[in-house]
Amino acid sequence: MAFMNQDRFRLYYEDTGGNGPAVLFLHGAGGNHLSWWQQVPVFAEEYRCVTVDQRGFGQSPDTPGGPGPAALAADAIAALRRKLAAESQARPAPPWHPALGGTFARTQPVRAFLYTQIAGLNAPLPTDFRERLLGVTTPVERYAATRVPTLFLTSDEDGVIWPELSQKVHEHVPGSRFERVEATGHSTYFERPDVFNREVHAFLKGYRP
Repeated sequence: MAFMNQDRFRLYYEDTGGNGPAVLFLHGAGGNHLSWWQQVPVFAEEYRCVTVDQRGFGQSPDTPGGPGPAALAADAIAALRRKLAAESQARPAPPWHPALGGTFARTQPVRAFLYTQIAGLNAPLPTDFRERLLGVTTPVERYAATRVPTLFLTSDEDGVIWPELSQKVHEHVPGSRFERVEATGHSTYFERPDVFNREVHAFLKGYRP
């Protein structure tokens, strides 16, 4: 994730690095650099893949009164090409977000790449984020007293909230349901949408007026 600065304009781009021939992916009028999520992890095995948010799209807003699409050649081909040539870098390890399970990352590298790209749209979390989050946690006894219908949907490879912890909490919440999904990480909704949608739909239907 980087920006190329030129004449008060910032062009957002991403570069997989590596020593292979460079391939520049340019999106159309309805896209941005994320449009190529199904191509980058595949082509990056042999090529140096570069994606951009073209001028006026994504994180590359045009300057006031700027040239718009007419600057494509100057932005993406001339200036960016020179910058990349000057900053050739070794290809980093394939992206793997900690919320993903190991099985998913190995067997679904394209979707794992998309997950990491989506997460990258957010601002970095402060270093004390987890501590602050713990500070607003509701004690399980207080939650159980509300008698709110609850479904605990966890996964075997959840490294963020251990499934054993979710099960313990479930045991302290009368009437709650507990489902544990095999070979899946923290983001069950993303890795196994079929299971997530089925279980949540059935749970909601059971309480629908």
